[in-house]
Amino acid sequence: MDHYIWFLIGIAIGSIVSNIIFYIRTGSGTLRIDHSNPDKDLYRFEIDDLDKLDGQKKVLLKIDHNANLSQQ
Repeated sequence: MDHYIWFLIGIAIGSIVSNIIFYIRTGSGTLRIDHSNPDKDLYRFEIDDLDKLDGQKKVLLKIDHNANLSQQ
């Protein structure tokens, strides 16, 4: 029984460490989508730190479907 507890603790610690590494190695930002015009959707990429993107292989984007880009 003791081995199972250590196994579960190892999985938890490995999961936390891998999430931290993934967050550090990935650039992040937001993809804003404006659906107000029925003929054409507007898309805007907003990157949090452009200098961080230089050496990155991946970018993680949150998607905002309720963006109002027509006034900007």
